[in-house]
Amino acid sequence: MNALVSYLKADFIKVKYTTLCIAHLVIPIMMAGIFLAYYAVSPWNAYSKIQAFYQIMGMGYPFLIGVFCAVTAEQERTAGNYQAMLATADRRIPFFSKLLLLILLGVFSVTVASAMFGTGYFWGLKQRAVGYSFYWIVAAVMLGSNLFLYILHLFLALRMNQGITIGIGIAESLLSALCLTGLGERVWVYIPAAWAGRMTGYVLAVCSGTEVPLSGCRKAAMVCVVVTLVSFIMYGIWACRWDGRDVGE
Repeated sequence: MNALVSYLKADFIKVKYTTLCIAHLVIPIMMAGIFLAYYAVSPWNAYSKIQAFYQIMGMGYPFLIGVFCAVTAEQERTAGNYQAMLATADRRIPFFSKLLLLILLGVFSVTVASAMFGTGYFWGLKQRAVGYSFYWIVAAVMLGSNLFLYILHLFLALRMNQGITIGIGIAESLLSALCLTGLGERVWVYIPAAWAGRMTGYVLAVCSGTEVPLSGCRKAAMVCVVVTLVSFIMYGIWACRWDGRDVGE
């Protein structure tokens, strides 16, 4: 554990003043600010405004995860062709340190976006379609729904190249948008990119007192937990065996 904390501190120092950290602060602030400014004059009802904000947030998240993972992997490649990650007794530590860094940055970014939007919407615009606690709950749900994508994209970024992980991120964002329509009604449970957008909708419905069937949400949550845990284990096994050669070279 001490070794992991040391690596995590070192990784944070590496990105502290880079665009990676700046983006995790600027993007959520801009998104929340733009939506609040628009909602101040928009004729939509209060429920639809909240739903739209989190659906768009869920759609954009896979693409951003792809970009951030690509940037992180490229930094390690240019710094020494991944040798800092490979030349350790236990390779899993630096690999999980990178993953944990990205997840923690995601926690910060999603929390800022949701808290800023919720505070402005609930207290500033005085829209009380849901309680204030909703904005914290939905942030946690969105993060949990995307943990698998962090693991997948960091693997792709290290094993393949930037173009592949970013391209898949774009495809996932488009697929997420498609799954919010009737076309994704039956299949979204098995599509990781759709979990965030769909599950936040269920959270909104429950917190607003709307009666909706929760069987699909429960099934998706079970699939999400199992897939995330399995991918986490597989990522650790792969980290021990990877020799640093990447397909893009």
